[in-house]
Amino acid sequence: MMTVILVDLLICAALIVADLVSKHYVAAALAPNGSYEVIKNVLTFRYSENRGAAFGIFTDSRVFLCVFVGVVIFALIGYMVYSIIKKKYKEKGGVFLHVALSFILAGGIGNLVDRIAFGYVRDFIEYTFTYTLFKYDFAICNLADVFLTVGVIMIVIYLIVMMVDESKKGKALLAESAAKQSSDTPAAGKEDPTPEKGEDSSDEAAAHDAEDKDG
Repeated sequence: MMTVILVDLLICAALIVADLVSKHYVAAALAPNGSYEVIKNVLTFRYSENRGAAFGIFTDSRVFLCVFVGVVIFALIGYMVYSIIKKKYKEKGGVFLHVALSFILAGGIGNLVDRIAFGYVRDFIEYTFTYTLFKYDFAICNLADVFLTVGVIMIVIYLIVMMVDESKKGKALLAESAAKQSSDTPAAGKEDPTPEKGEDSSDEAAAHDAEDKDG
């Protein structure tokens, strides 16, 4: 149990520190409107301040976003604590799910710290390859957003694996039930080796008649 708690805490702490440190140094180097091309036509660091949620929705809704994200974070922590107490992590895929939730938790906390401290989220990762290939400007994000995305993808993978596993178990149970039912049903047309009562009586009468004649 303690191992799982330590792993969760270490993952969350490491990811949160990575997110906040990266935001700090990029903001110091590129704010307010600077940019740095990391890989030409693929990846650029461009400083941006997002006062809404993902893709700029809920702009200037600081209180609402802080409350909403805070509730989600507490719900995640509550589920993770419940999972540890009930030892759910010992079930198939339990540790993988905990790692995924740790990524989501770290991403949520990283951006929540920005909203509380500055009133906006510091973004800087610009995927310029989307414009190079598709002529589409993808939203600028940060490491916290990357962690959130990775965590969600991991949960989707977890759910798919669990659904496939449950489907296999269901098919195995159906096959076992069908086999058992088939073995319990007697074969059609199989004759009963026990002689009928009438046949026994006639055989006994014939034997008595033969004895009388001999006598």
